[in-house]
Amino acid sequence: MHMYEFKNFSEVMVERILKDYLPQANLPCKCEKCQADIAAFALNRLPPRYYVSLRGEVLTNFEAQMVPDKARVLAEIVAAAQVVAAYPSHPLEEK
Repeated sequence: MHMYEFKNFSEVMVERILKDYLPQANLPCKCEKCQADIAAFALNRLPPRYYVSLRGEVLTNFEAQMVPDKARVLAEIVAAAQVVAAYPSHPLEEK
């Protein structure tokens, strides 16, 4: 019997786009916890896009490369980053 792993392609896209966005983002904190909070907030506002097989990954990946999908994911990440910056889940260190 084969074991299959489910993967949410929205999660993959959020991780990729967040990685590209963070270096240019003017955020008070970019720690691992804040990054995870941004990703979770964005993912809660995006539709899940699950796949099981490599074929499903390729098809979903192709669909997700369309500009509106990328733009929506980036917009949700930016909105999430603003919320996390305004209400961090940990105290910010003074510099």
